[in-house]
Amino acid sequence: MASGFFQGCGKWLDHHREPIALVVSAITLLFFTRFWGWMTDEASSWPWKLGGAGGMLTAVSSTWFAATSQGTLAKRNSELEAENSSLRDVVTGFGSDYFAIWDQRLEVLADELNLDARDRISVYRHADNAFTMVGRHAMLPAFDKPGRSVYPVDQGVIGSAWRAGSGQCIVQDLPDPESEFDAYCARSLEEWQIPSDVVQSMTMKPRSVAAFALNDHLKSSRHAIIVFESTDPERFSVGALERRVRGSQGKDIVHLLEIMRNREPSLEFAREKGF
Repeated sequence: MASGFFQGCGKWLDHHREPIALVVSAITLLFFTRFWGWMTDEASSWPWKLGGAGGMLTAVSSTWFAATSQGTLAKRNSELEAENSSLRDVVTGFGSDYFAIWDQRLEVLADELNLDARDRISVYRHADNAFTMVGRHAMLPAFDKPGRSVYPVDQGVIGSAWRAGSGQCIVQDLPDPESEFDAYCARSLEEWQIPSDVVQSMTMKPRSVAAFALNDHLKSSRHAIIVFESTDPERFSVGALERRVRGSQGKDIVHLLEIMRNREPSLEFAREKGF
């Protein structure tokens, strides 16, 4: 409250700088006029005259300095507030752009693989014995919607690929969830420990899934998973996927993961955006 008051005063002083200068100048002129009359009065002693001159000059300069300093300080405070507001907007905007960057990058990969509205690609980062989605691309908005914010490391094709020595898990013969939902749920639970309520809530129920673990740029450890999904069975050419993931495309995704790591929005922000 006090800062707002001083900021308002500062803005007023800054806006009225010229009138204030004129008033101070007028007061100074009046003092000098009276002072000159006093100085020429022979009845006054010189020590008192010199002391009075010094005091008057000190008072005038202090008044002027205080007025200008307060206006300058308030103006600087106002500028800093504006800068902080702009930085907050940039941070928020960057959080939103983060997911857009991933969508654009994965769209390029989808185009190279000739994927269409039946398919989607997702990237998950491994941390704290779980997976967190960092990016997703799908042509259909219904499939592009994020699911769970955090995925257990021991569930799904994702978990199987992570644990596999080859670093991959490919399944392309899942039952039709439209006509064989019970069978779909039973297999999901039996082979990948996914409960039926989780299956029910999935934004996409794929029949083909191919997951590949991604190593860091030194190839010393796994730190992410890329997943290809489709509503069609036998949808993917395993060789084509492997060439992209193990080749330059995979390296580009790993590089993007590393350079974006320090700029990832918090989990809370991701949840707000639906991730």
